[in-house]
Formats: sequence, structure tokens, C-alpha cells
Amino acid sequence: MTIRQNYKEYTVSFSVSRCGHVVPSKQLGFSLVELIIVVVIIGVIATIAAPNINRSLESQRNKSTAQTIVAAMKEARAESMMRRQDVTLTLTGNNATLTVAGTTLKNFNINTSTPVTTSSGAATVVFLANKRVNPASTFTVACDSERTRAGRVVAVDVNGNVSLRSENSQC
Repeated sequence: MTIRQNYKEYTVSFSVSRCGHVVPSKQLGFSLVELIIVVVIIGVIATIAAPNINRSLESQRNKSTAQTIVAAMKEARAESMMRRQDVTLTLTGNNATLTVAGTTLKNFNINTSTPVTTSSGAATVVFLANKRVNPASTFTVACDSERTRAGRVVAVDVNGNVSLRSENSQC
């Protein structure tokens, strides 16, 4: 059968099934082999992508924890300068707490799945009214929960300057 439409010719062929139904001769759908190949390809892609997604999530948790500690230190420094009083920053468990003369000013929530270690052993830093810090400290945020790799390092020097650097490019 030939159809003329807008001066173009289209040829369509039909076949007749055993039951007498008219069926287009072109195959519709896909075979089982094609389906299995697609499933295998999706499985290979998922196997490759899953570890990268996990690593990316760990990296974001690490970065978030380090940035929270930096924010807490900068806030403590600003509060000590504004109040002209010593402000203590204490890291305990999943909190960073700012206190002035025993009164809590602010709590910062820290991700507990990312371990934090300190250089001095003490998790307390005092920002003095004279813009100094006692003691100068370094907080290392581990890359993973097993503490096998250092991720980011938050350092505060005796002048109260806070810095953040990455120790591991893979984290």
C-alpha cells in the first residue's frame, strides 16, 4: 500500500497472523537478551559510582565539621573583642560551646561521625580580652570514622588568627 502525503511517498507493509489479524511487519518491543544487557550495564555503572558517592559524602561531612569549628572560633574571637572579656571555646562530643564567666553564649552542633582531635590534648581554647589565645591549638578533623587519614586542619595561633587547610586532597 502506498500513501502520498505532501508529495512524499510512504510505503507501509503489513502481514496477516494465523488468526487473521493484521500486524505490522516491523518488530515491536525488545528481546530478553537486550534487557539483560541493559541490566548488566546499569549494574556496572552502579558498582563504579557507589564508592565515589560514599567518598563524596564523607568529604562533605568533613568539610562541614571543619567549617563549624572555624565559625565557632571566629565567633569566640569576635565576642571576646566586643565584650572585652575572656571567651572560652570548648569542644565536647558533638558540641562546640562558647562561655563567658561560666555563662553559655552559644552552642555549635558538630557532626559526630567525623572525629576531631586536638594537638594539645585539651579541647578548650580561651580567647583573651587582649586579642590573644591561650593555648594556640590545632584541631584535626579526620577524613573517616576510623581516623586513618587526616582531612582538614583548623588552627588558631596565639594572636587569635584562625586558619583552615586541607591535609588530604582525597578527602
